[in-house]
Amino acid sequence: MDYLLSLSDGAQQQMVVFTLPENIVRHNAIDVVIDVIGSDDIDGLVQKNMVALGYVDDLKALQQIIFDRDDQGIFIRDSVSFTANGHDLNPDAPLLQAFVPAVRDGVKYFRSDISVVQAAGGSSIQPVNPKDFSATFFLHQICVGRQLDVTKDHIELDETLKQAEKEGLVEVDVKQASYRSTEKGKSKHDSIMAEAQDLIKRYDIFCDVDVDSSGTARFDTGLGRDLRVPVYELEGVDPFRARFLLGLNDGEWDKLEDWTDVVEDPKWYASIMEPIERAPSVDEIGRSKLQSIVEQGKAKLREETQNRY
Repeated sequence: MDYLLSLSDGAQQQMVVFTLPENIVRHNAIDVVIDVIGSDDIDGLVQKNMVALGYVDDLKALQQIIFDRDDQGIFIRDSVSFTANGHDLNPDAPLLQAFVPAVRDGVKYFRSDISVVQAAGGSSIQPVNPKDFSATFFLHQICVGRQLDVTKDHIELDETLKQAEKEGLVEVDVKQASYRSTEKGKSKHDSIMAEAQDLIKRYDIFCDVDVDSSGTARFDTGLGRDLRVPVYELEGVDPFRARFLLGLNDGEWDKLEDWTDVVEDPKWYASIMEPIERAPSVDEIGRSKLQSIVEQGKAKLREETQNRY
């Protein structure tokens, strides 16, 4: 009877299905992880029909997430753990215990869905600090014409408002009894929007990337994955700032009714940054593979630029 092991990362970006014989699943889980999932002989796994050829790239990416290497060989990273069918995987118990009966097209088999769990700190991306964005968000709202009554107290954004006034970015419009941006504020806002436009020009191509088995990347096919976050990380661009600036550029929050309530709210910033937290990292994709994708993307951009002139 077949034992199908589905292995995926927490973000469901990579997945491999192993077909394992009973003599292997009777080994302790830790041994199967090291000897099979961490095998250097992936071609051998394919030849033994334990892994289909189409899963090879994802297996290599998952190996990058799970394992590190020293003089003694590979070992599981301290930041990595596993769950099997929603429960913690016992590394010292036979892997057989992590399988449950299943039926497909009338055929009985055993299945185990194992997820790779990365502890905080597994990526070089640092958590977002709301103070990094509150001043920019406030200035943007004023610059796009949102009204803020000067006759009322605004305790929820008191710190941000005081700082904007101190820097000379906003001033009182006496006739409207509201705040408006100063020339300095408009200039700063223009530079912020220019930064967002530059991010779009340089990195929007990586929002839809389809890579074949030969490593050739195709862009904007409608079939690819959004790799902007790991590309930002590889290129030294703060993914959180990029996400925030693109949201401002797209007018994502220009009609937010309770905008004054969220200017200094950490929970709101955390909510809009969830896609960054869920995105694959450089290690998940594989640094060399991602570097190749970036080079191909930049080559395509250069070609498109040349064709315009």
